[in-house]
Amino acid sequence: MRLAIVNHHGRKPAGAEYSLLLLIQQLPREIEPVFFLFEDGGFADVLRSRFEHVTILPMSDRVANATRERLPLGAIGDSLRLTWSLANAFRRSGVDLVLTNSMKAHVIGGLAARLAGRRCVNFVHDIPLGNARRLVREVSRLCASERLTCSQAVTDNLGLGKSTVVYSPIETAKYRNLPPAPESRARLGLPLDDLPVVGLVGRIARWKGQDRFVRIAAKIRDRGIEAHYAIVGSPIFGCDPAYVGELHDLVRELDLADRMHFVPWQEDMRTVYSSLSLTCNTSMREPFARTSIEALACGLPIVCFDDAGVCEVFEDGLAGAKVPSGDEAAFADAVAHFLTEPSRRTAASSPARECVSEMDVEHIARRFLGVINRQMPQRAFSALTPALASSEAGD
Repeated sequence: MRLAIVNHHGRKPAGAEYSLLLLIQQLPREIEPVFFLFEDGGFADVLRSRFEHVTILPMSDRVANATRERLPLGAIGDSLRLTWSLANAFRRSGVDLVLTNSMKAHVIGGLAARLAGRRCVNFVHDIPLGNARRLVREVSRLCASERLTCSQAVTDNLGLGKSTVVYSPIETAKYRNLPPAPESRARLGLPLDDLPVVGLVGRIARWKGQDRFVRIAAKIRDRGIEAHYAIVGSPIFGCDPAYVGELHDLVRELDLADRMHFVPWQEDMRTVYSSLSLTCNTSMREPFARTSIEALACGLPIVCFDDAGVCEVFEDGLAGAKVPSGDEAAFADAVAHFLTEPSRRTAASSPARECVSEMDVEHIARRFLGVINRQMPQRAFSALTPALASSEAGD
């Protein structure tokens, strides 16, 4: 049986792509993954090195430049042509089920599946608003037989039935043993003094709120609390490159140049987490945040806004702190408490690891495979493993 996976990113993978790749590797051998991407690049090369069938159907610049905030009318015709090409590719490839994994894929891949007469499952990792939400919601209602979501927050925003929460998995064993902190700080170019380092890890984009992080750091500094701060990431996926310059300007304006450090995206995230004392997530309405789960798996406490999907995973006051959405003063208070009371950071380590113990890929894959099994047109493999069969009964 063939499972078509549609994802518009083919260059640089983000959390949704890393999560999907881990789950696809858990598929039983009776299911053959067939990938359809809308751009070529590094992520496509990774897929080609591991899987036999990877097809690139290039999207136009107008489709590529469409964002959740801006849906240009000029992209409609190009999207329809891409939809038609993708539907024909589904027919030629003989796929049995379509799984879409990104915003553009939900719309174009969902419509293509409908045209080709294939069932479709959306794996939704975003909390779109306005026109973007309406578009994804209506296409999903029309074309998808079931939905996977990366958090209950995403499910609630979508507001459609037949949705199963499948949290982003990680390989928990990978984060049990970290390199020494001084070694990691030296490798990342961070100061080697005794001050704690507070980190914000993720792509640099306005909705991720790095500017909030800078302002929060200034509030803490103004209270006489000393620490270093690290923004770890890059403006991938065409995320407004001007924003990076604005962040540097803000750092200078707030006189934080000796405390705020910019670290480019790292392939080995263990080095990043071992260099940090505390992590922050300053996004509002963050769908989930894989990097936050990775940090918790490393025993790092987290501070985030209370509308983030990751809030579903940890208990406030144990593994971290949840503060009212958008309240930068409350956020600064929470970070300050961890900085001025090192014992709180130490005490949070065990609960942090414990709260993500069920995020391991083998556990998460059972729920994922249960949905794929339900939606395949035939159920010849419904009892391939006791774990898969029990996942359908339990979920």
